[in-house]
Amino acid sequence: MSDLKSQLKDAQKAAMRAKDKARLTVIRGMLAAIKRIEVDERIELDDARILSVLDKMLKQRRDSISQFEAAG
Repeated sequence: MSDLKSQLKDAQKAAMRAKDKARLTVIRGMLAAIKRIEVDERIELDDARILSVLDKMLKQRRDSISQFEAAG
């Protein structure tokens, strides 16, 4: 397992213990996106690929925010 993925799992456990629902939802979404790609491509992602997946997710969120703000 990659270092980044294990850090995300540790962060998930910490968010569960702290009962931080917002943080937990975000971390679960990131882990789900990583898992989806691993299952689809039948590979285990390395840290570089995980970062590219997270960058893509971040870009999508920023685009959604700008579209929402533009719509008023």
